[in-house]
Formats: sequence, structure tokens, C-alpha cells
Amino acid sequence: MSDFKYRHGLTVMRAQPFHIGHAKLIDRMLTDCERVTIVLGSIQERGTPRNPFNYTTRKKMIQNIYRSRPEYERLRIIGLFDINNPAEWGEYVLDFIGETFPSLPRPDVYYAGSLYDAHWFKEYFDHIELVDRTDPSFPFVSGSMIRDMIKFGDERWKNYIHSENRHIVEEYFNHKKSCLK
Repeated sequence: MSDFKYRHGLTVMRAQPFHIGHAKLIDRMLTDCERVTIVLGSIQERGTPRNPFNYTTRKKMIQNIYRSRPEYERLRIIGLFDINNPAEWGEYVLDFIGETFPSLPRPDVYYAGSLYDAHWFKEYFDHIELVDRTDPSFPFVSGSMIRDMIKFGDERWKNYIHSENRHIVEEYFNHKKSCLK
């Protein structure tokens, strides 16, 4: 008998950039789930206003936070190209995970930060766990908000990014600014 509520938890995120809200969700998954799979979507996108960071950089941001923790061995991070077929997105993700990690059990729970994020998977899971990003006891945060703060020079963006990753975000946006000069 396992000490965990679920055998295998799944979440899909872009993590553009990886922030404290994403970490809150992953922390909850690591508490609840024996195995955790994080799918980083939109890996075909990088260097755009909505998707500035490439897959490798986003994965590194997550690893920077979790690599030194004992539960890291239960965590899998993979990248996935988007498809332009929302009706098949849930099945596409689950097929990809099954092919990538055939020895892992099929995910039995999906974790999301909102009902909208969860709706793609409601027909594939009996259990969906919301880690509500509008929880009044936790600061509201989104990747769009952070990217806008950086764009407008609002230094408060640093409050939403783990200190281990601030230099990655700063280097990217400083490089981008220097290229535009």
C-alpha cells in the first residue's frame, strides 16, 4: 500500500517562465503522487513574446528548484509539440506519455491551475485536482503577468520567480534588449 493518494500525476504547462505558482502545483503533486510527470508544451515555440524560453531552459528552471530535493527522483519532465486540434489534445498528451514512459502506470490524476486548464482532460481522468491560482492566501501569478512586468521595467517580477532562476530570466531579457539596440 502506497503512502500517496495517487500513483501517477500529470500536469501540462508552458512555464514561460517557471514561477512560484507552477512550483506550488508541483509541490502539491509531489505530496499527493507516487510519480509526477510534467509536460512542457509549445516546445516548437521560442523567442516570441508569448513563448520566450526554449524547452531546455524551461526544464532547467524546474530542475534548479527540485534537483536537490529527495523527491526529484519521482519527477519526470518532458517536452511536447502542440497540435492544432484541441478536441484531440488530451488523448495526444496521454498517448505521448505512454509511448515515452511505457514502464510508468497511466496517469490517474490531472493537476491544473484553473478549470480552463483542466477542461482539456476532464473526459480522460476520474480525478482532477485544482491548485487554484486565485487562492487569496497565495499571490496571483501568471507567466503573462511576469512577462508584462519585465517588458515595462517593473522589478516586482522578481517576487514571483525563484532566486535560483532570476539570472536566467534577466540574461534572456537583457540579451533581447541589447539585440534590439
